[in-house]
Amino acid sequence: MKGLRAAALGLALALALPAEAATRVRVGLYENSPKVGLSAAGRPEGIFVDILEVIARDEGWDLEWVPGTWSEGLARLEAGEIDLMPDVAPIGEREAIFAFHREPVLSSWTQVFARRGSGIRALPDLEGRRVAVLEDSVQERQFRGLVASFGMDVSVEVFPDFAAAFGAVSDGRADAVVTNRFYGVRHAAAAGLEDTAIIFSPTALYFAAPRGGDGKVLAAIDRRLAALKKDPGSAYYASLRRWTAEGVAPGLPPWVPWAAAAAFALLAVSLAWALALRRAAMRLRESERRQRLLMQEVRERAEALERTAAALAEARDAAQSADRLKSAFLATMSHELRTPLNAIIGFTGIILKGMAGPLTPEQSRQLGMVQAASRHLLALINDVLDISKIEAGELRVAAEPFDLAAAVGRVAATVAPLAQKKGLALEVGAVPPPGEAVGDGRRVEQVLLNLVGNAVKFTETGSVALTAEAVADYRPREDAAPVPAVRLRVADTGIGIAPEDMAKLFQPFRQVDSTLSRKHEGTGLGLAICRRLAGLMGGRIDAESRPGGGSVFTFTLPLVPPAPPALPEAP
Repeated sequence: MKGLRAAALGLALALALPAEAATRVRVGLYENSPKVGLSAAGRPEGIFVDILEVIARDEGWDLEWVPGTWSEGLARLEAGEIDLMPDVAPIGEREAIFAFHREPVLSSWTQVFARRGSGIRALPDLEGRRVAVLEDSVQERQFRGLVASFGMDVSVEVFPDFAAAFGAVSDGRADAVVTNRFYGVRHAAAAGLEDTAIIFSPTALYFAAPRGGDGKVLAAIDRRLAALKKDPGSAYYASLRRWTAEGVAPGLPPWVPWAAAAAFALLAVSLAWALALRRAAMRLRESERRQRLLMQEVRERAEALERTAAALAEARDAAQSADRLKSAFLATMSHELRTPLNAIIGFTGIILKGMAGPLTPEQSRQLGMVQAASRHLLALINDVLDISKIEAGELRVAAEPFDLAAAVGRVAATVAPLAQKKGLALEVGAVPPPGEAVGDGRRVEQVLLNLVGNAVKFTETGSVALTAEAVADYRPREDAAPVPAVRLRVADTGIGIAPEDMAKLFQPFRQVDSTLSRKHEGTGLGLAICRRLAGLMGGRIDAESRPGGGSVFTFTLPLVPPAPPALPEAP
């Protein structure tokens, strides 16, 4: 009897105790279908909603949805009035204000949609136009930066939500709208809009939480999301299939193969144009030499002087016209080549990360080849643009403090995987103390990366060494005062360079291995650009080598910017 009474008492106490309450999670909600939004019946829906509800069910959370605009949701999250905000990109000051989990939910990209018949297809078509954006969004930040980088005159109009922005374009208050591709493809047709080829800035999207709060919710999201992504039959991929059935797939848009083909074609045209300009410049220099010889006879041949002067004026006009054409061509090539190439690189990266679903090994290999080829193509284009700007006197170098030791470290980290793949030892010796250099840190890294990369490229066995030593009395010019400098030395055990080839080593469009079957690719511009960049920074590059005995390239860089040449005194 005592046992029965004890059991009854225990049961009564258990029934009297309240059940453990479920964790309440307050979640912001705004209209950005199909990622997140409200259905016609007023129920939360979308990819982020589906995924969070599955996680909440497994974790025992009680979700409370708090609707509002995008800006209202961010303000509530910062104030701690909600616990989560979906569809947030960790950019700029947001990483200091909010906390994010590590596993991205989605990746999206920014695209411009325009009214049908507007004639807006590419970025230059937006000049002088009105463009609608979502207030405080990543799309607003990205678009303002893009048009500013090209010096374009575009009126940017902000709206509280995408529906209002699309409505402004529909009724003529704006000419185009900037949005994420998910929302744009889903709503463009109903608003009388069409997509354009202006696509940029792939962005990873997450749930955001107030910084300094309980990290258990974000940790649970990371854990559950990683498990969902590993299972092709999970609710994660079911939601993607459900909400992307209208053609909003997170992979490459259908025009990308065409853009890739066009980019390669434009590259061929650009290189041919550059070579033609070089040949024209050589012909012009030869013409000027002949003109100087004729001028020696000016005293004896007055009539020849007149003809020579007329010919010289004609040649000058032709050269000025060629310069104008060259500048226009380079400006066009800059956005017509770089923009689609950056899109290709970004989109292939999205797919390789598995954001669009699992890939077979063969698909991963082929997409990796596409990405590598695109990066190589972009590097070639940048070389052509750099040498053209240098020859035109349009390239400027900065004069600001930078950490030389950190720059050397980044170069070594970049080249290390290639050296390791070839079985080479990459040795980095002592470098100057950090924070002592004043100059253009980005250009210094560019020069070092080219020198060290070349050393690894042309070395099959042995090692590549990068060392540095201080120079106390370096003179940037003969008439300049001595300044402190650093001498960066890149030595390899590679194939070496023949003496007859050393003279053309730093000439543009010249390579030591110039045969059609050469093993190493490139434009032959890298060393020419490096020497000229070094000169602009008051430094110099020297080389010594012998066939089969390796090569040594020395980059001497002043640690302070050189003073400009003194002007001649007035009489």
